[in-house]
This record gives sequence, structure tokens and C-alpha cells, in this order.
Amino acid sequence: MNRLVGGLTAIAMCIATLAPASATVVSGPTTITWLATPIVKLTLTPNYNAGYGSIKAVFGTQPAPTHGADAPSVGNGAVDFGTVLAGNSYIYRYAMHLNVFTNSATGFNLYGEGAADFFNQDDSSSTPVSQTVFYVHSTASGDSNTGFTPGLPFQKTAAPVTGGGFATPPTITYGGYPAPVASTSLATGDFYYDYEMKVPPAATAGSYFVWIVYTVVPQ
Repeated sequence: MNRLVGGLTAIAMCIATLAPASATVVSGPTTITWLATPIVKLTLTPNYNAGYGSIKAVFGTQPAPTHGADAPSVGNGAVDFGTVLAGNSYIYRYAMHLNVFTNSATGFNLYGEGAADFFNQDDSSSTPVSQTVFYVHSTASGDSNTGFTPGLPFQKTAAPVTGGGFATPPTITYGGYPAPVASTSLATGDFYYDYEMKVPPAATAGSYFVWIVYTVVPQ
């Protein structure tokens, strides 16, 4: 499951002076700056390509991807790993495509972090999201990542969180930002990610979830 928020701060002033017409021509400076409307658009597409889903880490030929019921079709639903086994690793192919459009002249940072730890709805236990859920760079098509591909951990946010139940998207109130998952000097960009899960051997049986929050901020 994923939740996105976006923000961009930009202020510009518009000032113009023009001398009135008269018998004497008076020259003077004219200063014009434009009032620019800040634009930031973050489009998040889960399960973004055919062949999406969870693959258990095995040597040799990789199994066909599978997924749970909350990932119903291409471009829809949640990143649902389906049934997984404690002590095993999985790659979720074609998990997330993020398209960012801004009018920032200096580029932007993309942040991604967990709103909480990986939570078990059945017994209220949890495992640290930073030790369980990872992101792996992917491509628009032709993904060859496996459950053995090195990934980077999602960190749990240190900022205050409101909401975030299974059916309640969270709101994170940022006072500062974590390290970005991606950074660019361009105004637009496309980012493709697989998700990797390393299920702790001591994880209890149940139905787990976590919200991953994405935020775009201009540099």
C-alpha cells in the first residue's frame, strides 16, 4: 500500500511601472517580473506493468510472479505480496512507478519512508520496516531483479503521523525531511521501483501492512 503527498514552495512578485504620457518624454526604468504559479504533480502507479507480483528468492529459474487480492490488475490496488513464509525473501516486480512533474528550475528531491513499522493486524505485533521492506531500482519493462538483488531499506518516519490504519491513509507532518530516495536537477522525472521483503524468521502469522509515503520537494 502506498500514500503520496506533494509539496512545492515558490514565491514571485509582479511589479511594473510606466510613466504617464506628457509633452515631455521622460525615460525611466520598467521592471517586470512574472508571478509564477508553483506546480508539482506526483503520479503514483502501483503494479505498473504486466508480470507484476511477488517472486520468492530461489536459485536458478525464477517462479512466476504471484500477488494477493489487493493487487487486482495492472495499474491498480496495493502492492500485495500475498502469502509469504517467515525466514524467506521475496521481490515484488513492477511495484511502483512514480512520475514527477514540476516547474522547479533547480530540480527536486523525492522522499519515501514508512509511516509506521510493518504491522500485524491479527496480533498487533510488528517488525521494523527498515529490516523488512526494501526498494530496488527497476525499469519500465524487462525487469530482471530477483529476491537476491541488493535493496535499500525504507526507514520509519521520525515525523508526527496522523491516521494510517489499514483503510486509512496516513498524514505525515514534516518539520524536516529525511535522506531522499532520489534526487535530480531536472524539473521532471520517472522512477521505477521493485519492492523487496525479507520476512524475519521470528515473524508471527497474520496479515501485515505498512503505508509508504512519497513526498516531492523542490531543491
